[in-house]
Amino acid sequence: MVSVGATATDAPDGLLPASGLGRTGALRRLAPVLAHHKRGVAVTVAAALANQVLGVGAAVAAAWLTGQVAVGAAPGQLTGGLVALGLLAAAKAAAAWIESWVAHDMAYRVMVDLRAEAFDGLTRLAPAWLLGRRSGDVATAALADVEALEWFYAHTAAQVAVAVLTPVGALAALAVIEPRLAAAVLPFVILLALVPVALLRRGDRDGRAVRQGLALLQAETADAVQGLRELVLLGAGERWRARLAAAADGLGRAQRSQAVRTGAENGVSEALLAAALVAVLITGSLLVRDGRLDPARFPVAVVIAGLALAPVTVLSGGIRNLGVLRATASRVAAVVDTPARVADPPGEAAAGPTAPAPAVRFEGVRFGYDPARPVLAGATFEAPGGLTTALVGVSGVGKTTCANLLLRFWDPDAGRVTIDGVDLRQLPLARLRRLVSLVPQEPYLFSGTIADNLRLARPGATDAELRAAAEAALVTEFADGLPDGLGTVIGERGATLSGGQRQRVALAQALLRDARVLVLDESVAAVDAEGERLLQEALARARAGRTTIVIAHRLSTIAAADLVVVLDGGTVVASGPPRPLAAADGPFRRLVAGQLDGVVP
Repeated sequence: MVSVGATATDAPDGLLPASGLGRTGALRRLAPVLAHHKRGVAVTVAAALANQVLGVGAAVAAAWLTGQVAVGAAPGQLTGGLVALGLLAAAKAAAAWIESWVAHDMAYRVMVDLRAEAFDGLTRLAPAWLLGRRSGDVATAALADVEALEWFYAHTAAQVAVAVLTPVGALAALAVIEPRLAAAVLPFVILLALVPVALLRRGDRDGRAVRQGLALLQAETADAVQGLRELVLLGAGERWRARLAAAADGLGRAQRSQAVRTGAENGVSEALLAAALVAVLITGSLLVRDGRLDPARFPVAVVIAGLALAPVTVLSGGIRNLGVLRATASRVAAVVDTPARVADPPGEAAAGPTAPAPAVRFEGVRFGYDPARPVLAGATFEAPGGLTTALVGVSGVGKTTCANLLLRFWDPDAGRVTIDGVDLRQLPLARLRRLVSLVPQEPYLFSGTIADNLRLARPGATDAELRAAAEAALVTEFADGLPDGLGTVIGERGATLSGGQRQRVALAQALLRDARVLVLDESVAAVDAEGERLLQEALARARAGRTTIVIAHRLSTIAAADLVVVLDGGTVVASGPPRPLAAADGPFRRLVAGQLDGVVP
């Protein structure tokens, strides 16, 4: 992956930030990807150049024939020119086909690379960088923005070189025929190239507005689709429709502004092109009248003058799109190039824990998602190896934050987290994620079968291993009653399963990974009594032989723990076995009383 170490800047309304690459850096970011496709670039440039040269040759041959006819040449004198014209036209058609084929083939291959880089960027940055981002906008960057860059690779990268070389060659040829004609054309060539350059700043502003407007509309639409049930229940459909209309109106204004600028550029370019041709015709006519230019060469000179102008108009059209391309490239670079908040250790990594069920320890850990508002302020506790430790406390005291730090979604601002005495920052992330497995409060299941979701945890698992994990997590208790068992399609987010069933599938995933440290985040919070009984039974099996950290509110979960750690104010205020801790006067006793309507056991 090519990286330029961009620094992202914030964007409004949860949209992706710009990459911070600047006006030219964003497009320069696109070029290195072509290094993996040197052959395709070379063939594209060669085909594009051949297309232009053969086109020039065909046009010159046609002009020469016209000039010969105009001065009364005999038909026999035209045979060679007609044959040359036919061959050049056929060769040009073949070159044009090859250019289009190779350019698009290369562009689509580059798109594959960029999409892979975008996905790698998202996995590297998740979840810290994605907090507050809108899923519809992130999907746009990973898909639509990358797709929009196809125009750059298929129609710009190679063609720019050709569009620069062709006018230079045409002007040189025109100067050989008649230098004064070249002098008449040259100012218009320069002006045609400068018109879009003069409006680049406006183009950048329009491009950013269009891409941001499109991103906002797609994010609002994705929110509406994902939250459609809630919108219906809350009677908020019309209000959200108004939001969509406002976003669409904003995008429309940006697109109209871009269209006005593009229209002005087109109009000025067309006027300059017409003026250039008039200048050539007048200059050439005067030269023919004065006997300074052979009338038979006059049509050739006019065609060459047009060929000097045409590539510049093509190049100008490409420059008109630079604003959108730069804005698009900047959004893609924000995903691809933003450095990860946590990274693998430099140099040789630590060997890692050797204990079958290693101890987890937080030592003076300070951390805040916002540095000005710390969540943990010097928390110190240990989850002994092979035992179950429950983290308890009111909402917002940092229980889930402890799980995030243990998984190294973030690193502590101070202090350290260790497994078997090894600082997590000394372990490669891949090794850490094999050591620690999380069953979240609201697991995300992907569209597909139950077995597909289980195999995400371990793609190489055999059917027997899959079945064993499903049985241990009591997934088979409900899956065997489904039409296709573990092969039953469960829909996006596991929509056809209950909350408890989704939890059991997530637990089976953790078991299949066979991690030595298991983190359970409010695993029974959203299930009914029967679902809780089944899930608790599955959890008891899962905890055997593992170090388990349970983030819990329910007394049934807490009572099953070997050790309770009470968090408050960012620190540990009490710890110990649950029964003695509940019997002693203190914060844990008060938490228990709160669940029992003030009755303290």
